Amino acid sequence: MISAIETLPPELFRSIIAFLSPEDTSALAQTCHRMYIITRDDKIWQRYFLKRYTYTLSFPHYSNGEYLLSSALKTTEAVDGCTWQAYFAERSLQDKHIRSLLNEIITNRTNRISKADLISSKYGLLAFDVLKNYFSPTTDIFKQFNILITTATSRNLTREYYALDLARFISRNIGLTLLNEMKNQIEMPTEGKALINVLFIIQCFHPHGIFLSLNRLHSIGQRLINDRLFSSLTLHEKCQLIITTMKKENFLPASASNEYYDLENSFLFSTFNGKPTIPLTLVSIFCALADECGLVARPVGFPGEVMAQVEQPLDSSMPLIISVFDNKIMSLDDINERLANTIQTPLTYPLTITPMSDFVIRSARNMVHSIGRNTTSSLNSYGLYAAVSILKILGGDALPFAYDSMMNVLKEHFPMDIHFLEMLSSSMTNAFDELSQIRIQDANPLPIEEKRRKNSPPKFYVGQIFQHKQYNYWGVICGWDLSCAASPIWQVRMGIPNLVRGALQPFYHILADDFSRRYVAEDNINALAFTSIENKQDTHAIVEKLRSIDGIGKYFETVDIINARFIPNMELRSEYPDDFV
Repeated sequence: MISAIETLPPELFRSIIAFLSPEDTSALAQTCHRMYIITRDDKIWQRYFLKRYTYTLSFPHYSNGEYLLSSALKTTEAVDGCTWQAYFAERSLQDKHIRSLLNEIITNRTNRISKADLISSKYGLLAFDVLKNYFSPTTDIFKQFNILITTATSRNLTREYYALDLARFISRNIGLTLLNEMKNQIEMPTEGKALINVLFIIQCFHPHGIFLSLNRLHSIGQRLINDRLFSSLTLHEKCQLIITTMKKENFLPASASNEYYDLENSFLFSTFNGKPTIPLTLVSIFCALADECGLVARPVGFPGEVMAQVEQPLDSSMPLIISVFDNKIMSLDDINERLANTIQTPLTYPLTITPMSDFVIRSARNMVHSIGRNTTSSLNSYGLYAAVSILKILGGDALPFAYDSMMNVLKEHFPMDIHFLEMLSSSMTNAFDELSQIRIQDANPLPIEEKRRKNSPPKFYVGQIFQHKQYNYWGVICGWDLSCAASPIWQVRMGIPNLVRGALQPFYHILADDFSRRYVAEDNINALAFTSIENKQDTHAIVEKLRSIDGIGKYFETVDIINARFIPNMELRSEYPDDFV
C-alpha cells in the first residue's frame, strides 16, 4: 500500500525543503530513495550556498575594471563545473577545519600564531564566512552581514574577540598582498575606479578592515544615469550633479583643522559612514562616480591639493579641472593663483597626471602627520601599520619613526603579524633574532604565572565592575598587582605619592568605558557604585558600554549582571585562580 506522503508531487517537497537548513535536508535525503532524488535538485543547494556564503575566492586581485573585492563575492555559477551540492559540501568541510583551528586558538596558547597564519594563507576571505557568525552584534562590522543576532546571555566574548582578531589579521594580510601586486604593476591606469581601489587597499589596515562595500557607488551611479534628463546635460552640468549628489550622500569636506587632520580621514570607512573628509578621498569618490556615469576623470595632485581632471569630448582640448573639496570648477589661472606661493613656474596644459603610487605614498604621509598631531588616537597603531606598509613596500620614503619605538607598538598591538614584522626587520640581525624567539615561544609558551590572594590580598577581584572615585568613569578589573609596578617616572607624573597609601597598595589593570586601558590605585576604586544603582536600564547601559570595549573578550567570556562582574575566560582564571569562584 502506498502512503499518502508518497503521492505528493516533488514540487511540494521542494517548497517545504526551502524552510529547512542544509543539514536537515542532508538528513532528509537519507530517509528514502525518493527523498534522496528530490534533495539532489541543484537549485536547492544553490539557494543554500548563496544564503550562507559571501565570498567565493580566498584572495582578491588588484583590478582597475571593478571595485576591489567584487571579484571575490558571490557567483551565480558553481566553480570548476561541479554541482552546487558538491560545492556546498566542499565549503562545509573547509568551514569545519576553520572552526577547529579557531577553537584551538581560543583554548590552547600553543602555536596560536602558526594557526592564525594557516587560516589566513589557506582560506583568506573564505574564513570570513565562518568568523562572521561570531562577531559582536554591537560592532559596525556585524551590520555589514546578514547574521542572526544571538541573545546577550549566549554570547561568548572570548570567541567574539578571537574571531574578529583573526578577521582583522586576514584583512591586513590582504592589504599587504594588494600593495605588492600594485608595486609589480608595470603600468597602472589612473582614471575611474583606480584611486578608490587604492584607498580601499589602505582600508584593509583599518580595524573594520575590508568590511566595506564600494558597490554603493555603483548604486549611486545607476540612479544618476537612469535619470531621463542626464544624457541631455552638458559635461559641466554632469560634473556639478555628481558633486551635488555626493553632498546628498554625506560625502562631505572636512572643515576645522582638527577635523581635517583626523587620522580617520585616511580610511574610507569613516567617509562612507558620513564623516567629513579630505580632498584626496573626495576626489577618489568623484572619479569613481564619473566612471559610473561614462565620464573619464583622473586625480591630479598639486602641492597641498588634489583635484579631478575630467576629459572633454573629442572636439575640445581643454579638460575640466574640478576642486571637489571646494565644490567648484577651476580655471588654470585659478589654480596658478592658489599655488603661487608653492610653485616656481606657472602650470600649463596638459597637466601631468599623478601616478597612483604617488597618491598611496601621499596618503601614508598624511597618516604620519595625523599620528604626530594626535598621539592619543585609538587608531594610531592601525595608521602606523598602514603607513609603514606603504612606505616599506612602495619605497616612497625612509620610515619616519624611530625603529625601536615603532616595533614596540606593532608588536604590542599586532602580535600575530610576525611575517610583517620580519619583513621590516629583514636587514637587522638582532631584531630578526628577537622575532625568531617570538616564534619559538609561540610553539612553546611559558607557563602562566599564578597570582594568589595571600598575605594582605587585594580588596577587589578580576571581573568586578567599578566607578572611579575621582574621574567617575566606569571600568572593569582585568588584573592586579599587590603594589604599583609602574616606573618611578610614571608614578610621579600620575601623582601616586600624593595618595594616602601611595604606591604601597594594590593597583589594578582596568578597561574603561571610554575604551582606554588604565592602571588604577585601590584607593580610587568604588565597587559599590554599580550595585547601588536602582534603575536596571542604567546598569544594562553601563554593562553594554563595557561589553563593547574592543578587546574585552581577551579577558572575559561573558557577564554576570546580577553579581556586577564579568566572568574571566580560562586564560585569565589560570593567572588569577583565587579570583573566580
